[in-house]
Amino acid sequence: MKNFSKISQALHYIDDNLDDDLSYEIVAETFHFSPFYFHHIFSAIVGKTITMFIRERRLEKACRMLSNTSEPITTICFACGFNSSQSFCRTFKSYYGMSPNAFRKCGYIPDIVSVEEMIKKFANRLKGGILVSPNIVKKGKLLVAGITGNGNETGKLWSEFSKVKDKIDNKVSENGYEIRLFGEEINTCHVGVSVKDDNTKELTCLMLPASLYASFDVYISKGYTSENDAINKWLTDNKDYYERSLLDGKSYVVESYDERFNEGNDESIVEVWIPIIKKR
Repeated sequence: MKNFSKISQALHYIDDNLDDDLSYEIVAETFHFSPFYFHHIFSAIVGKTITMFIRERRLEKACRMLSNTSEPITTICFACGFNSSQSFCRTFKSYYGMSPNAFRKCGYIPDIVSVEEMIKKFANRLKGGILVSPNIVKKGKLLVAGITGNGNETGKLWSEFSKVKDKIDNKVSENGYEIRLFGEEINTCHVGVSVKDDNTKELTCLMLPASLYASFDVYISKGYTSENDAINKWLTDNKDYYERSLLDGKSYVVESYDERFNEGNDESIVEVWIPIIKKR
């Protein structure tokens, strides 16, 4: 996928320019992303924010220089993109639990993962069209005004909703939501938009409670064939840590359609939220 390729290029770019100004806005502009979109895509693929990644790579470079050279601490500091030796020493100690000088005296040989190894690992997280390592996010209450119907007729529901969407004057945003409630005897779907209150005509409101979610990015051009299997595998693999949260005793899942969704675009992304409870 194009985004995955660009993130791979960005990782190499960061590693080659650790002594320069590397704010996420600058890197995003270099690879022609909006800062918001780049931040989200980078975090989803790499598993951490770009700011955190840059800091860690700078510190790893410093470790390598401390182990393999006799360069002064000040020289290493600026070679790794830090603005002052005080800031460098403080950050280094908070991360490694010792000062740069103590690290050098211990004679540690840092085990640093190459960008190529990282990219291979990230590629293994991408199965079909879904990133199988989700972000764990907290969401507040969500009131969705829309149309409820048969879970097997989502296209029809969205078509009906599109006829009344522009009449809604209390929308929180233009983002769309598809909420599926399912079980042995239920397969219901609610489609709509988030609203400030339930003062909506001709529409049904569904309130989702504040919840912790496992948020998966799905590239719709790759289809949804891998979605359920990937999500179920993640839930099984993490059953000691998380379990599904229910809505009035029913299982549910949320599809979020934000500014990254553009039907027909190969890079279009849908977020799939699985409500979870942290067990420990």
